[in-house]
Amino acid sequence: MKIKKGDTIKVLYGKDAGKQAPVIAVNPKKNTVVADGLNVYKRHVKGDGRNRNSEIVNIVKPMPVSKVMLVCPECNKPTRVEMKIEGDKKVRVCKKCKKVIDKVEEVKEEKKETKKTTKKTTNKKSTAKKTTTKKTTTKKTDKSKESKK
Repeated sequence: MKIKKGDTIKVLYGKDAGKQAPVIAVNPKKNTVVADGLNVYKRHVKGDGRNRNSEIVNIVKPMPVSKVMLVCPECNKPTRVEMKIEGDKKVRVCKKCKKVIDKVEEVKEEKKETKKTTKKTTNKKSTAKKTTTKKTTTKKTDKSKESKK
């Protein structure tokens, strides 16, 4: 997706048309974006009589990416985004002012490396714990059988 968390977007059409807001969350699988203060709905929550009170809660719902456009931080205009490869990294470029918005690939590579190392260490620890618990349980059952005899 060409819109990332923290970007400023402008709504093209719908009930919030023309409004701008920063992006809170992005869901690339569903192609949706959640923006602060846009696409807000009210939900009536019923209280249980003890702990929770009845109230009306404002909920920010996700909106499709096709409804919004990225606002360039350099020229402050809604613009399309172009992806370019500079060296070995991908960057987002504003179509209007031709300036680099930010670097994309650099951050992803660092996250992947940290995830791989944490997964390997957790698997080794969990297998070690399982084997020790099995040994102790078998010893206890042997002692209980001996005391019954």
